[in-house]
Amino acid sequence: MKTYTVQEIASKIQHTNVNPDVSKEDIRNLVLDCVKYGFDGIMLQPCWIREAKELLVGSSVKICTALGFPMGGGTSNSKAREMAEVVSLGVEQIDFMPNFGYYKSGMYTEFESEIKEIVKASDGRVTKIMLEFGMLTQDEKQRAAELALNAGVTYLKNSSGWGKGGHATVEDIQLLKRIAGDKALVKASGGIRDIESATSILNAGASLLGTSAGVKIVTGSGLVLSDY
Repeated sequence: MKTYTVQEIASKIQHTNVNPDVSKEDIRNLVLDCVKYGFDGIMLQPCWIREAKELLVGSSVKICTALGFPMGGGTSNSKAREMAEVVSLGVEQIDFMPNFGYYKSGMYTEFESEIKEIVKASDGRVTKIMLEFGMLTQDEKQRAAELALNAGVTYLKNSSGWGKGGHATVEDIQLLKRIAGDKALVKASGGIRDIESATSILNAGASLLGTSAGVKIVTGSGLVLSDY
């Protein structure tokens, strides 16, 4: 197993606060943490993109947002329009929720077509699909990831870290890595709260970690905002 320095792990963390009650001051503190600890990116709700962009002028921290989150049940057109809007606001990476109602209904063509539409609307930005493995069987995990890969996403992601999405496991990340091959990357999210779990998930094949526990992971202490 590869060992990572604290700074190496920090450089793979997308520091997150997508809670519904997040405030402007919370976003400012999230930005400060990202800069202070050298996190890869800041993950926030779309309404805070402009604020983060102003605060991060001159920084290498990537601005990321969650789209169609946490339910994924918006229309495909509305998701594509929101994608176009967040791109216009200056977001660099987008984690998005597909329609698992379609998927669970066996509407695989509709499921894949929506993903393709959202990816197209990203205009070349990095896209990461939240696959919500916590509510899928093993066979469903495999097929959902393959459909997402075929639809052109940049990253396969095991979970949003919320609700039924579930926590990242070594086995799930290894599965996504095998499916992704050299066509996509893997982001892990859910329950990554200490340096040990971060290390094991990175060794399983993740390239990025989504977590609200970034400060805790790199310092051994700090507030955890959610499971994300």
